[in-house]
Amino acid sequence: MTSDASEAAGSDAAFDRIMESIGNDGPFQRRYNLIFNVIAVLFFAMCVVNVLLVLAVPDHRCAIPANGTHNETYDERWKEAVYPMEFNSRGEYVPSSCLMYNLSYDDGTDYTAPTNDTATVSCLYGYDYDRTYYDRTPVTEQDWVCDRELYGTNVFAIVRVSEVCGTFILGQLGDRIGRLPVYLFSIVTAAVGRVFAILSARHYWLFAVLAFIGSFSTNTSFQSPLIIAMEISKDANRAALSLWQLVGWTAGVCLAPLILWWMRDWTWFMIVTSLPCLIFYCFPRYAIESPRWLASQGRYGACLAQLRKIATINGQPFELTEEQLKQLVPRPEHEKTYGIASLFSGWHMSKLTCLLLLSWICNTIPTFTLFLLSLQMGGNPFLNNFWQGAVELPAYLLGQLCCDRLGRRFTNSGAFLAATIACLPVVLLIHRPGTELYVTMLAIVVKFFVCITYFALYLQSVELYPTSLRQTGTSFGIIVSNVFGAVGPYIVYLGTSRDLRLPFVAMGLIMLVGAASAIFLPETLHQKLPETMDEGRQFGRDQRFWSIPKRPEPPADNRPVNETELHELQKLHKPDS
Repeated sequence: MTSDASEAAGSDAAFDRIMESIGNDGPFQRRYNLIFNVIAVLFFAMCVVNVLLVLAVPDHRCAIPANGTHNETYDERWKEAVYPMEFNSRGEYVPSSCLMYNLSYDDGTDYTAPTNDTATVSCLYGYDYDRTYYDRTPVTEQDWVCDRELYGTNVFAIVRVSEVCGTFILGQLGDRIGRLPVYLFSIVTAAVGRVFAILSARHYWLFAVLAFIGSFSTNTSFQSPLIIAMEISKDANRAALSLWQLVGWTAGVCLAPLILWWMRDWTWFMIVTSLPCLIFYCFPRYAIESPRWLASQGRYGACLAQLRKIATINGQPFELTEEQLKQLVPRPEHEKTYGIASLFSGWHMSKLTCLLLLSWICNTIPTFTLFLLSLQMGGNPFLNNFWQGAVELPAYLLGQLCCDRLGRRFTNSGAFLAATIACLPVVLLIHRPGTELYVTMLAIVVKFFVCITYFALYLQSVELYPTSLRQTGTSFGIIVSNVFGAVGPYIVYLGTSRDLRLPFVAMGLIMLVGAASAIFLPETLHQKLPETMDEGRQFGRDQRFWSIPKRPEPPADNRPVNETELHELQKLHKPDS
């Protein structure tokens, strides 16, 4: 290890001791986590998925003028005289949703059967929608079906592109200007974009632009508070912190479809699930910047202010001065980073970055595809989506257990492989009549294992990169995966317009690749977070491939501190007079 790296390691050890002295698992950490990583994430999760839920396409067919004999109720006796029959994506022979025979419908008589030379035309009189679950949505108001069916699919893709752009810009800003300003910007962007989208459905491209704005900060709204929490908490709590955030996310994605089912009107639904995000501007006492990041930037005055907030709420004495802090935690010299380019500095870090990127891609495409498929698989779309969300909580609980017992690497790869295997019976059953319930249950099983891979992968991304690149590295993985994730809506479109087996075939192959990429990542369980670029370039080089991580015995001291450090640190524990 170079002298710079040794100095940085000593600074990191001193900062860890400072955090221990003011409490790294006290009331402040618990309240911060509850406010910003559970409750705020719950509301933000609803804001993320609301635009996706309102773009679900209900069952529909061509409207026909009512006459003296028939009304809008379609009966089996005559509907074949109005609609040509065709196979749908489930392999069922049903009346067409988008075509009708070119017959006269206003003569007040029974509709006559079509002859062989009767032409079929697109819907001449608009569309009738199944109102069982939806009263008003952008799709039913603006007829985004049939020849406009790609309108919703394009918005889904635009949402993914927006997440890519936002994560690229805001992720790097999080490491440059701080986690807190990025988080506050993320909140207002999401709420404003979603609420103003309500007014723009008549103008498709304006609606798409506002969907882009509302999704711009999707990922950084979760990353920033989690990274802050991890940087002010003890290492043993890292998996638990991630779990609690995912509990908030799961609650949000489960509540959102139930709220829409209850309201049945997309306008009020968007307001109720977007505006509450602004509440989280109202906690200045707990909305802190990461003191560890501030120290790494040489902003010692601001760092002390944040440490005093933590110490006060934790009820711990804290008398360190700015000069003393600067001596204990000197800013590393020669520590230059170049944003995303630094993720590829050296062969080993480049390899880790590429493997993480591949794992992110193989997780994101199935996640988004399964979410959209849950709205198109028949039955109650809200309950389908609720169960897809509800399965996340036990998946994350099992993910935490496995990550803390087996390690992140084996958990990630094993869950990818299990999800691949679960796709096989779906492909075999999905066209058989009467198997809808089994197919839905198997799709939930696939989602279960995909969620476990997400839990392990997010931990690995946070733990593999050094402090100066932690948010940039995690963001870059999400950026690249969302670029490829934009194909998810088109995989769903291919399934709903051609054959519902195709999305599961595609997902199975993708997740098989994910299992292979994840197994070659180094294990991060029980490993100290890398602080410097040097540590990041060396991380995991000395690990054996089949080694199972073991909890290290706590040493008396990882590195002897010098007398000055010891004297200053002892002051922090000085009993009250």
